[in-house]
This record gives sequence, structure tokens and C-alpha cells, in this order.
Amino acid sequence: MTSETARFRKIVSVLIRHGLASGFADPVHLRLAFEELGPTFVKVGQMLSGRPDILPSEYLSELQKLQDRVRPEKFEIIRSTVESSIGRTLEDLFSEFNPSPLASGSIAQVHSAKLRDGTPVVVKVRRPGVRETMLEDLRILKKVATVANVAGSFRVLIPLEVIDEIYQTTEKELDFRYEASNVEKFRRNNENVRFISVPRLFSEFTREDVLVIEHVDGIKITDLDALTAENYDLEDIGVKLATNYLKQIFEDGFFHADPHPGNIIIRERKIVYLDFGMMGTLDDKLRQNLRLFLSGLVEGDISAMTRAAVRIGVPRGEVNRDNLRMDIERIYYEYADVSVSEIDIPVLANQVFQACRANNLTIPKDLTMLLRGIVTLQGVVARVAPAVNVMELAVPYARTFLIGNKDAAAMVREQLEALARSSRATAKLLLRLPEVIDRILTGRNKVILEHSGLDRSVAAMNRMVNRLVFGMILSALLIGSSILINARVGPAVWGLPMIGVIGYVGAAAMGVWLLISILRSGKM
Repeated sequence: MTSETARFRKIVSVLIRHGLASGFADPVHLRLAFEELGPTFVKVGQMLSGRPDILPSEYLSELQKLQDRVRPEKFEIIRSTVESSIGRTLEDLFSEFNPSPLASGSIAQVHSAKLRDGTPVVVKVRRPGVRETMLEDLRILKKVATVANVAGSFRVLIPLEVIDEIYQTTEKELDFRYEASNVEKFRRNNENVRFISVPRLFSEFTREDVLVIEHVDGIKITDLDALTAENYDLEDIGVKLATNYLKQIFEDGFFHADPHPGNIIIRERKIVYLDFGMMGTLDDKLRQNLRLFLSGLVEGDISAMTRAAVRIGVPRGEVNRDNLRMDIERIYYEYADVSVSEIDIPVLANQVFQACRANNLTIPKDLTMLLRGIVTLQGVVARVAPAVNVMELAVPYARTFLIGNKDAAAMVREQLEALARSSRATAKLLLRLPEVIDRILTGRNKVILEHSGLDRSVAAMNRMVNRLVFGMILSALLIGSSILINARVGPAVWGLPMIGVIGYVGAAAMGVWLLISILRSGKM
């Protein structure tokens, strides 16, 4: 029997013993099963604990109790890993290396050290064999979920695409070169932010299983007494921390997904982020839809909120948009009379995620990471500066970038898309009109209709619809030309952009033609 087969049997037997056949009716048994199966499943459980779009709340709260319980690796093993990976002896690389770890987890442990030039650093070393073990466990987990006589309830609990997602995330987390690239990207994004600092990365010593980064001393962000003693303005720290996090979300699309107090310190009047192993990425489309949802929430635009939710979610079956809209409308009216400062972001997000889950929409992992990050950051801000409200800062920020990030071409494109949608709807109406009339004339209901002159009525309706479409095109020309003139793009005529002037002239000509046709008909 191969080791993989033995592990497969072990996983299946543990899952069945803890109630797999009944779909884990008891959340406690799911947690116990994950604990019994070891570090890989503890990691899976921790990831799932932040997925309200997949699991009900009782499962989330139970899985949040999962913790790594692993013994530190022996120093000889750590030495061997570093030396074989970098190709130099520990003494050649470092003038000091503390054999006792600063921290130890299921994937790696961290040691303090000093480079030969005296620079203090921290060295993160991956546990030997952990990559192969964790990825094999995840492959087995996927096999378990696809076995016909087992997966019936399990597939519902943890969808296959989520297992794939966890596999990809874990694979990156196991390669420290990804974390190194995260450090450099975060540094570039914040190089012009005077109050943010990022530790220096020593890329020449960084490998797949070893990461060397500057050790930064400072005041823990929640050590309020120490900050006050150094004459720091706590409210100023809270505002800067929150606004920078909003910048990471809405501007950069690249955010620190684990901003707990241990990963943020204050040093030399700057906020210093630590540990870049867990970062989230939001593409332009996702950010735009987040802004749209927030603006819809504040302005009471249920359609915009529903549209944003559908665009954000990943369908897992047939999506009932009408039900989703009703669920979102119900959520909205819970907050209709509540000020922005009183909105609880985690509660609101969980309600929306659960509405999506009920209507066959899965939320992208980076968005669930964002929720976890915001919840954590909001807790930090509340401890440092209780008067600072993240939601109050987020709404105007989102509104600004909802409009400010659009160039003229994008705004014109949106207007043209709206026009195209309206034109298609009008065309469908005209195509269905004869059918509707025919049904009325030949229907089974005993209604007598006097339909003499119907052809003239249809012709009149066609003229009316033509004018309506013509008017919509005219409106689009005026709006598009106004946007182009305000944007000041392209060659100028009389100090105004030529394209915008041409649009105005065309709109004027069309307007005159439309007015003449109306006057000729004798009907306004």
C-alpha cells in the first residue's frame, strides 16, 4: 500500500467517523475532524472560517477556533535547510543566528539573526517536507470530494472549485518567492506615502524555502501608553491607517490581508507593515463593482447593488436575480434609517455574502480575504482611535474613485452601452408588437375589438418609437460631447475640443430635423 493510498483511507475514515455521511450536521465534528487530520486540514479550516458565502455562520464560528499546534523544528534541521538552499554556511551568511524561533507555524518558523554587516534581520524557514505533504493532502481532499459514494453531502459543504482555490493559494504560500514579490510590490505602491514604511527585503538571500527581511523594532500599534508617552496623536494614526488601507483597496487593488496588531508597528512617526505572506488582489472590474455597490447602498439604488453583486459573484448554478434583488432590498431597508457611521461592516458583508450563497453565487476568495482584512483593521482602528469610523471614510472614497478613475472614453463608452441596451429593448418591443396584436385579435377570451384603421395606428406607433430612438441618440451625442469638452482631449477649435464641437453640431442638426418632423405632423 502506497503512502498516498494509506493517507486517502485515513482521511476518508476520519471524515466518515465525524459524520460525513450526514453532511456534518454538527459543526463541532467538522472542527474535530480537521484537528485530527493535522496541519493541512487546520489550514483549510482556517481559510473556510472566512467564507460566509460557502458555510453557514455556525460553521464559521466553530472553525475560527482552529489553531496551529506544532512543535518547532530542531535547530540542526533549520541550519541544514538554510545552508542547502542558499549554498553557503550559516556562519558565512550571518554574524549571529538565534537558534530559538521567534514564532513557529504549520508551514514555517522564524528566527532572528544579523547579517555579516550587522544588519538585524528575520529569517523565515519553511519546514522540510511540508510542501509535499500539504499539496498531497489537498489532492486527496479533492479526490474524496469527487468519489460518488462519499461526495453527496461533502460537495455541498466544500465545493470543488473552492478546494482548487485553496490548493492554488497554499501553493503560493509555500513558495517564499511570492512573499518576496509581495514585499516589493507593496513598497512600490506606497513609496510616495510619507507615513508608510516597508521593511527591506534581502533578495540575494531569498529562496523558495528561505526568506530574509529586515528586522524592524518599533511600538506595537495597540500599545497606547507607549505611543502616548512618545507624543503620538492616536486619532491621526487611526485616520492614516484607515485611509491607507482604503488606498490599498480602491487605488492599488493590492492589500494586506492580515493587518492584526502584531503585523503593524509605529517607528519614527511612520506606520510599518510586517509579514506579507497573506496579500489580496482586486482587479479593476472587481474594484469598480465594489464602488458601485457602496454607492448604491448610500444612495438607495437597489438595482445598482444587485447588478454589482451579480458581477462580483461566481455562479454555481442558475442565479435567480429576482430573489437576489429581494434579498438585497431587504438588507438595504435594515440600514435605511441608520447613519453610515453606525453600519457594522462585517455584519453587512456577511448578510450580502449569505444572500449570494442562497442564490447560487460564490464570492471570489480575494473578496473574502478583503472582508477578513477590513474586520481586523476596523478592530485595530477602534482600539487606537475609537472616534475614527472606517465606513464613514470608505463611502466618500469609493464615490470619488467611482467617477474619478473613469477617463472620458470610458464614460462615453458607458453612455453608448446604455443607448445600445435601450435600442435593443425598443427593437424587441417592435418585433413583438404584431404578435401581441395578433394574440389580442385571435385570443380565446370573448372580447370584441373594433380594429379598423389598425394599420394607421401601427404606423403612428412606429413613428413615435422612431422619434424616441432618435431622441435617445441625440441625448447620447449631447452627453458624450459634453464629457469630451470637459475632458479637454484631442485637437481644439475655438479653444474647444474638435470632437466635442462636431458632436454638438451633429446634435443641433438632428434636433432641428426632429423638431421639423414633429411640426409637419401637426402633433407634439
